[in-house]
Amino acid sequence: MSFSSLSEYLSSLGDIEKEYTLRFISFMEKEHPELKVRISFSMPMWWVKEKMKDGYVGVSASKSRFTLHFSSEAFTRSVEKERPDLKYGKQCVSIGYKNEEDYLFLERKALSFLSSNDSLKPL
Repeated sequence: MSFSSLSEYLSSLGDIEKEYTLRFISFMEKEHPELKVRISFSMPMWWVKEKMKDGYVGVSASKSRFTLHFSSEAFTRSVEKERPDLKYGKQCVSIGYKNEEDYLFLERKALSFLSSNDSLKPL
């Protein structure tokens, strides 16, 4: 399914999926207010510059998993070394719902990724 707005995306989610997505959106608004959420590849994403290739964090939610997407496969692999018990894709990390420790881990990893991204540093 393709979405053109955040409200469309959110309205497609069930209760738990929406709860986690809104929680992460609030987290990003608090921690990185300079980054604006946008829909790209049918999911909420935060691009660090004008182009997606400069770095991004995205989020998607399915019935059984909450997933963060990173623009760096190398970063995802480093996360996998730290927490091999989670589910991984090429550039994403997924957790089940109702595990606060895993959710907070993903928040920390998002901050770590963004703070290590040279695109966010002032010139």
